[in-house]
Amino acid sequence: MIKFFKYAALVAILLVAAFYCIFFLKNPSKENSKEIYIIIPKGASAATVSDSLAKYDLIRSKLLFKIAARILGIGSRLQPGSYRIAYGLSNTEIMKRLTGTEFAILFEATFPEGSNIRRVASIAKEKLGLDSALFIKTASDTAFIHSLGIPHEAKNAEGYLFPDTYRFYLMMTPQELVKRMIARWKEMLPDSILAKRKDLHLSVHELMTLASIVEAEARLPVERDTIAGVYWNRLKMGMKLDADPTVQYGLKLSRPITHDDLFKENPYNTYLNIGLPPGPICNPGKPAILAALNPARHNKIYFVARGDGSGGHYFSHSSAEQEKMIRRSNRNERE
Repeated sequence: MIKFFKYAALVAILLVAAFYCIFFLKNPSKENSKEIYIIIPKGASAATVSDSLAKYDLIRSKLLFKIAARILGIGSRLQPGSYRIAYGLSNTEIMKRLTGTEFAILFEATFPEGSNIRRVASIAKEKLGLDSALFIKTASDTAFIHSLGIPHEAKNAEGYLFPDTYRFYLMMTPQELVKRMIARWKEMLPDSILAKRKDLHLSVHELMTLASIVEAEARLPVERDTIAGVYWNRLKMGMKLDADPTVQYGLKLSRPITHDDLFKENPYNTYLNIGLPPGPICNPGKPAILAALNPARHNKIYFVARGDGSGGHYFSHSSAEQEKMIRRSNRNERE
């Protein structure tokens, strides 16, 4: 009987020791070591994670880690992403880091209202490390973007990459980012909002095109619906829109346009072509889209920058009044 208790005590001690080793024994530490970034890809198993941890000597035994993971059932709780793991942690502490967000690396990118595809691609490269050329190629893949719900008139995703701040726990691919931005556009502009376009006899693509011009022209939020009203009046009258940003976009210019640029043929040149250009010239925010849906009612058909640094415009209903406003603007610039 005494021998039995001795064996039982020994087994109990071994079990407690094993339990401690599996869950609470600190893994090897390194003096002056920094945290290691461990990437968990989509669909990764506990075995895959243990391989990554062992590669950097963060655990002493892959077997013990996998046993701990199995017992705690972390395989189903692993979230794809990048995580900061320090040396000298127990298996339990490592698993806690890998199944929460406290030690996850957050990738963040802000795409301002009015950014065009080239600017979006540049930001995606700078903030998310994406290949900008591949992003543009993806955003121009008509089969892909049409499958996401973009109107079939669209030749690329311009206008539908909703400007916003996006946060990710895992590095995005160009396809995933385009998909996420278009999904955000659809979320922010449900059918209940877009239905208003039917009163204006505009397709979704035409609405987004008009909204993009309003976005590019308006510097002051208070002027958005007034500018939309100017362009709506011109469209109804069959006048050319004479929108500088469309020329700039068509010629892929990063500089201000010159007088000569106005006479260079391209489909987006609204100084030469009547009506809306073939598609959006940037990615407008919701306020610009709502302004295009609800243009101010007035008789103005011209506007010119005030030239006083305010970002505002002078609006006119006749060419004679416009000439006066241009002279006034010029005086403001000289003062």
